[in-house]
Amino acid sequence: MVRVIKQETYDEVVKENIEEFAMSPEEAIKDAIRQFEAQGVDLSNIIKDLVISDNSNVILTCLEKINTATKDNNFEDVTKILEELKTELDKDIARRLYAGKNNGYSILLNLIKETKNDVNILKPALKTMTALMTGHPDLLNDEGIKLQIQILDEQSDTSTIQLLLKWIKECCIKHEINRQNIFEAEILKRLTALLTKKNITGPELKAVCSVIRSLVLDDDLRHEYGKAHEHATQIARASLGILTNLLSKFTDDNTVIGDLMFTLATLVVRNEFCEEVEDAGGLTFILDVMINHPDAEKLNWQALKLLSSLAGNDKVKAHIVTCGSAPLIISAISRFKSSESVVTAGFACISALTLRSSSNSGVFFDCGAPVVMIDAMKQFPKSQNIIRTAARAIRNMTVKNKAEAREFVAYGVESILTDAIKNHGAAVEAEVKAALRDLGLKVDLKECWTGKGIALTN
Repeated sequence: MVRVIKQETYDEVVKENIEEFAMSPEEAIKDAIRQFEAQGVDLSNIIKDLVISDNSNVILTCLEKINTATKDNNFEDVTKILEELKTELDKDIARRLYAGKNNGYSILLNLIKETKNDVNILKPALKTMTALMTGHPDLLNDEGIKLQIQILDEQSDTSTIQLLLKWIKECCIKHEINRQNIFEAEILKRLTALLTKKNITGPELKAVCSVIRSLVLDDDLRHEYGKAHEHATQIARASLGILTNLLSKFTDDNTVIGDLMFTLATLVVRNEFCEEVEDAGGLTFILDVMINHPDAEKLNWQALKLLSSLAGNDKVKAHIVTCGSAPLIISAISRFKSSESVVTAGFACISALTLRSSSNSGVFFDCGAPVVMIDAMKQFPKSQNIIRTAARAIRNMTVKNKAEAREFVAYGVESILTDAIKNHGAAVEAEVKAALRDLGLKVDLKECWTGKGIALTN
């Protein structure tokens, strides 16, 4: 079990090293760190130089000044104070934890309440609040959520809305309860209203997409079961058509297109959603993106991710291949074979499109997939993720296409797969052995459980 200590405990040891053992400040800090780490103490929440720093009380001073300004309703210098506080909070998580323990959240929340109609103060206040809660979302409470929704309803300034959405996104990361509470506060209705604005800008759209993706995360280890699927389903029903139609509106902005495709990929969690995106022209647009932007690595990665998600529907999966996607996918893997993210997404896409489809597999063989896939695998012998996704793709392509499977063997896939098992063991063993088996190659399969030959009595 990880041990933790308070900031005061650490500071006392540093002071003791300086005063009683005549150490220099730097020596005192190194010795204190060494002592606590030897005892198995986690110091990630500790500000190491707080007690010896010339501005050791800058966080407390700033919070006190902001609190006084809010009480006195005098905001003349509060913008500079907020910038100074944000600079400190941006340094590390320890400073953010320290500020949170000293009532930083409540002080900033009260300031935002009092200045929600003054964007000149509201914007730096939102930036500072976001800095405070980055990696530290536990601070959010019902009062904060209510204020977020209120500002969304009342504020029309675009840049302010973007900053607010960034704060909401940080509240959702690695915090399931926050996600559920924010969703229950009917944020979806507000996000949909933003998406349907006639004059929505690219940056504003990206901010909305980032909140949508954060609401469907499943990254909080403290909760075994979350509501990511339920959230994705409700968001998809309300916004899939809108998001797909927005693709054609921002054709000249690669970053916005990429964000939209990535967001759509997180939302198509049901069979009918895949068809809805295709019916709205999404498939045609994706393929056009891959054709028109052959050198855009991130854009191709996002397009491959969306194609993989759409392939969850068998009808759409067939259309994806008949529309000519296979050569584009193989070409993308070949062009970006040094990019782990693109190669992984490409292999995952092939795996999804060839699952239970010998005809689709045949198309990929006709496109020369084996040699390109093996060449890409050779670039990442240490990547377990690529090895697993490649093995799944190879298995799906070969399980019902035994004659074509010989191409993989001819290009030396056996040595790559057997070396992967030697180097990575159990982490890749199941997928790799399944691929070797379906390729008709020698594989040592273990019988994990056998009976003892004793008749059951019940």
